[in-house]
Amino acid sequence: MKLREYVDDTEDYINIMLDDKQNHLLQMGVMLTTATLVVSAFVVVAGIFGMNIHIELFDPDKAGMTEFLWTVGGSTAGTIFLYVVAIAWCKQKRLLE
Repeated sequence: MKLREYVDDTEDYINIMLDDKQNHLLQMGVMLTTATLVVSAFVVVAGIFGMNIHIELFDPDKAGMTEFLWTVGGSTAGTIFLYVVAIAWCKQKRLLE
């Protein structure tokens, strides 16, 4: 009878360890999916600049490289900000540890 209790305790311990590892993998999945989402927003901005449309920002006589760099820098900062906000929200909702 004692041996059966030890086996049951060992099975319970192994199941707890497996559940813990599964939770860590799910959390990593949430973080990677969130990162993919915010990087996709940055790709949309890059796609807009890749289009062949005529606006004042693209006019070489009026706009220089500084406006382009400000736009890229702002998009990068916005992407990082969105990622930090999304991860903070997930932590606040206790989706992440």
